[in-house]
Amino acid sequence: MSIEFNNVPPSNAQVTDIASQARTAPQPATDKTEKPAGELAARSDQVSLTPKAQQLRGLDEQIANQPVVDAERVNAVKEALANGSYEIDSDRIAGKMMDLEKIIGDLS
Repeated sequence: MSIEFNNVPPSNAQVTDIASQARTAPQPATDKTEKPAGELAARSDQVSLTPKAQQLRGLDEQIANQPVVDAERVNAVKEALANGSYEIDSDRIAGKMMDLEKIIGDLS
């Protein structure tokens, strides 16, 4: 069984480096006069964000500045556990577990 490749030069063919030709090719004549700096700045690209994009960027920055863990809440729970005042609501825990099972069941 043989495989035939079409449009592939033989191994002894000379390959031309097109990229180097593009770099050394003569460039078309351009206006060599110097332009004022203001004119160059006027031709530069500009990007402007929509109000929604600016709002999202602001919200993203606010979220990034928030701590990952609410240290105040963690300390309150630690203290409640240490002094025995932390109450466990088993009905609430069971309800949350059932909600989770329902969500998982809906996904599959």
